[in-house]
Amino acid sequence: MQTHSPITDSLVEDKAVIMIIDDSPESLKLLTDILAGQGFGVRQALSGRMALDAIKQQLPDLIILDIRMPEMDGLEVCRQLKNDASTRTVPVIFISGLRESDDKVKAFEVGGMDYITKPFQEAEVLARVKLHLTLCKMKQNLEELVQRRTIRLEESNTALKVLLEHRQSEREKFEENVITHINSLVMPYLKRLKESSLDQQQTALTDVIESNLDEITSQFSGKLYTRAVGLTRREMEVAALIKMGKTNIEIAGLLYISEHAISFHRQNLRKKLGLLGQKVNLVAYLNEIILK
Repeated sequence: MQTHSPITDSLVEDKAVIMIIDDSPESLKLLTDILAGQGFGVRQALSGRMALDAIKQQLPDLIILDIRMPEMDGLEVCRQLKNDASTRTVPVIFISGLRESDDKVKAFEVGGMDYITKPFQEAEVLARVKLHLTLCKMKQNLEELVQRRTIRLEESNTALKVLLEHRQSEREKFEENVITHINSLVMPYLKRLKESSLDQQQTALTDVIESNLDEITSQFSGKLYTRAVGLTRREMEVAALIKMGKTNIEIAGLLYISEHAISFHRQNLRKKLGLLGQKVNLVAYLNEIILK
């Protein structure tokens, strides 16, 4: 017959509920008196099978479990608790004799957190119980903190994704407006300028302007810069003119720099584009960039 304290099977306000599983009524009474005296809620079971049924109905905060019991010993009870997702997080403290060292090792192997030795010492029982209740509470708080931070991180990622999508949309609108304005506000006047009487130098300059406008609307410059990170402004200008098929002499005249400087920029372009030592036509390569 089970022995109960006046508060057995009840949860004391702000105190944990502890399940004691032992086939000895004397041990049950002694442990119950110790724990109930500190205001803990206590539940009792005289067998492992009875305890498993009771635990599934109402989860305790901690279990004190005797290793040696008939029919189902404490090791098997703990093994079943740890194999069940609904009960595996409940800390288990085993009851062990002073000389039962092998049992203690097995207890840790099946998932036990600690052990209390017989004969019971009130200070030891309370110290171990309070320690593992505190550790369990700290673990729960940590898991809740991680969960809250994970939720906040997911919310931040969602907000960032929305922001990036908004920026991409705004960028696309901006690019569309630039192209529309160039085609409607610039190109008609450039066309009229090219149809007027221009000398050779002026005609070449209008060709450059038209080509550069085409490059802006076709995103050639962006693709070129992405392909060869670190291009200078002058190298971008030279690349645009090379793409048009201009010779070194023509480029030098348009940019008012020496042919030697143009050769130097060509060499740098091939180096930054990874074309040194390759038989690749620079004009053809630059024109391919716009298609990729």
